[in-house]
Amino acid sequence: MALLARIYFNAVFGGLGGLLGWMLFGVFGDKTSASAAQQILGGALIGGFIGYLVVGVDAIRDASLLRFCRLAAYGVVLGAVGGALGMRIGEEVNYYLVQGLLNWREGAAGSLRVIGEVISRGLGWMFLGLAVGVSEGIASRSLGKLTYGTMGGAIGGFVGGAFFGLIKVLEKGSEATTHGIWGGAIGLIILGACIGAFSALVQGVFQPASLKVIRGWQEGREYSLLKADNLLGRDEGADIALFRDMRVEKRHALIQRDGNKFILLNHEAPPEQTRVNGDPVANLRNLQDGDRIQLGDIVLRFQMRAAKNREAAKV
Repeated sequence: MALLARIYFNAVFGGLGGLLGWMLFGVFGDKTSASAAQQILGGALIGGFIGYLVVGVDAIRDASLLRFCRLAAYGVVLGAVGGALGMRIGEEVNYYLVQGLLNWREGAAGSLRVIGEVISRGLGWMFLGLAVGVSEGIASRSLGKLTYGTMGGAIGGFVGGAFFGLIKVLEKGSEATTHGIWGGAIGLIILGACIGAFSALVQGVFQPASLKVIRGWQEGREYSLLKADNLLGRDEGADIALFRDMRVEKRHALIQRDGNKFILLNHEAPPEQTRVNGDPVANLRNLQDGDRIQLGDIVLRFQMRAAKNREAAKV
């Protein structure tokens, strides 16, 4: 359920980013123009907003404005670059691919044009997905998030771009004015939702371990442990931000990864406020799957992906 919630929020905010980018392009750009400058502008606006909201979605869920501004800054810059590249490359690939297919099979113009449009848009917007994944990794300073986020973003960009291309084909073949107006918006909402959803899905599937809040604020929320050093506390820069409990220190504890082992380090917090399975932790404690970690009044459950996979295999 926690993974589904993460996918849901990423998809919603990614889709919202696509819609906002499309709306602003209508204000500051010219959607009817085929010039390279307008394509780059449109791609930058669309990619910037998708990256802005997808990268900042965790901070939004944590209700942390400062953290959102810090994280989203990477998303908007790299997303804009990826969007501009995606839009421009998609248009170029679309032109040459469609023309090549038509020259190859002159008798099947309609179907080949659809194939060319879908593939070219998918390949083009894949660059936006890559950029969003890269920005997630850089913003969180996490190699794991960079790897899995880039993989998921690229898949989402291709899938969403393919749907975008299909809608463009339907839009060109439709005589309804309303379809022409809303076709681009619908396609970009799907694009943003796919980038956000697949990024969350791949990270959730491949995360080595996670922490799930089983008591306290954000109960039910699951946090991935994708870094070598994961900071827990009330600090705005914490990897796992645990707000609203004043018994939690700003930089309360670290969870370090050493190969397949995970170690909880007390970061100078009172031992009685840092417990594992009820036992105070003065310095450090090796973590096992299912351990209950209590920081202040917040209780989290440590979960290993390998253990989850074994349980799923038994079922």
